[in-house]
Amino acid sequence: MHVVHDHSKLATDVLHQLEQLDFEFVTAGYSEAVARNGLLSSDITIFIYAAQTQLAPALRKLFQQAREDDFEADINDCLIITDDARQLGRWNDDRRKFFVDVVLWPEPIGILKTRIQSLEHANSLRAELTQTRHSLAWHATRIDREHQLVEHIFRNALSRNYLEFPHIRTYLTPVSKFNGDLCLVAPGPIGNIYVFMADFTGHGLAPATGALPLSQAFFAMADRGVSVAEMVTEFNFRLNRLLPDDMFCAGILLELSANGERVTFWNGGMPPAVLFSDSGEIIDRMPAQHMALGVLDDDDFDSRVTTFRAPLNSNIALYTDGVIELLGHKMEFLGSDTLEQLLQRFSAPADFPKLVGELEHFRGTQPLHDDLSLAVLSCCPTGLDELKQPNDDTAMPFTLTIDLTANQLRELDPVNHVLNAIGTLPRLRNHRTTIYLLLAEAYNNALEHGLLRLDSSIKQAPEGFMNYYQLRAERLSALDEGQIRIHVNFIAEKGLLEFTVTDTGSGWDTERVISSSHMNHGRGLDLLRQLTTQLKWEQNGREVYFSYRL
Repeated sequence: MHVVHDHSKLATDVLHQLEQLDFEFVTAGYSEAVARNGLLSSDITIFIYAAQTQLAPALRKLFQQAREDDFEADINDCLIITDDARQLGRWNDDRRKFFVDVVLWPEPIGILKTRIQSLEHANSLRAELTQTRHSLAWHATRIDREHQLVEHIFRNALSRNYLEFPHIRTYLTPVSKFNGDLCLVAPGPIGNIYVFMADFTGHGLAPATGALPLSQAFFAMADRGVSVAEMVTEFNFRLNRLLPDDMFCAGILLELSANGERVTFWNGGMPPAVLFSDSGEIIDRMPAQHMALGVLDDDDFDSRVTTFRAPLNSNIALYTDGVIELLGHKMEFLGSDTLEQLLQRFSAPADFPKLVGELEHFRGTQPLHDDLSLAVLSCCPTGLDELKQPNDDTAMPFTLTIDLTANQLRELDPVNHVLNAIGTLPRLRNHRTTIYLLLAEAYNNALEHGLLRLDSSIKQAPEGFMNYYQLRAERLSALDEGQIRIHVNFIAEKGLLEFTVTDTGSGWDTERVISSSHMNHGRGLDLLRQLTTQLKWEQNGREVYFSYRL
């Protein structure tokens, strides 16, 4: 405790009383420097002055100057002891402003002791608060710096994100500084375009960190023209090893062909994307048929994709659940029906700002509770240049034959194995997606219709897709006999790939399935006819031959 006094008789009397109370203190005669140091010390300070010395104006000026210098938060509580009754009222008015207490001398010794002890306690609490404030300020500065660093990393990681692609419109609004949703767009090497929308568990920095490995894999694989199935398999592989058990990533990945007619997609746990026309007609929906990414092990993960022909002047709306669960100013959720109604009202590409405006109007002043991500892709020629590969006139022909038993059919993904074996060859690299689509369709037909004897008409029921694939899994796990042979022949001088897929099943009616391609099944066979140069079935559907020109 510091005691600053004016050497008056009053000061002598007070100092004597303080000594009787066994307080430890250091005394000093008054000067501006001494008084200022007392204010900034770690202990309380007692100022003693008699009325005749008229120190009140000087002390008040000192306190005012300290306040104006903006270090009042570091000023310790003070006690003023004086016999100047005329200044008592004014000091009482300044108590909160200057953190002072005033004693009009003489004061009973017991009360003086209590007031000094109370002042010491208050000063101790103030010191703790000041330390806490400094600690919080330091941590806030550190966190801000770390956020700036992470933002820099994210900007670099997403610098290749082709959100300015002229045929896509996006509305991306995070609930916090970092977005737990992800919307990635990248061109492929043959004029195609990839779009990936994902929604990690939660929002903020923790789920956003999953965007880094996914974006790296996405852009690298898009450069190579990797198939949608290969992409999601790699995504799941990375996230399964990266994310904790309570986190996963719902996602939808689609690829639009260069001519804007063919769409291939995989949907794991996301709301159904909506296919609609420029005139506002809802044509179809693209529901989730798979588990989210990062949940299943590699052996259990299902990378099968769906491919369809997009009608002329159609659009695909992809969105996260934050959009349909948007809470409006009337305390009601937007819902999928309302979103589809908005897509119908504002179906033209030029109307997208009006669609966003309606969403903002619906929300009003309600705070966001989840990240919002909406993207609308126009199914039209992409206008992207095909990446020219150097001619490889010396490419060697090859022949590959794989015989798969029932055990291998249950445990392996032969299409990906074949694609990995041949897809890295220079002449084939840019055609990986098409090769995958063709071979996957032929293989799945042989497995599902030839060996497992599944009927595609099951898919017509409301729960058809779920029932179909559940039955597929049950029959596949029980399969104990049957074989599938995959034969690939590359004629280098003609730039022609020939495929033959043969199964040992009882055959199936290919014509009936092809004729039903306008339904929810048979579209894959229609795709085979469109992309191949020659297509024919033999042995009552047990063998299919097709060729594809590079």
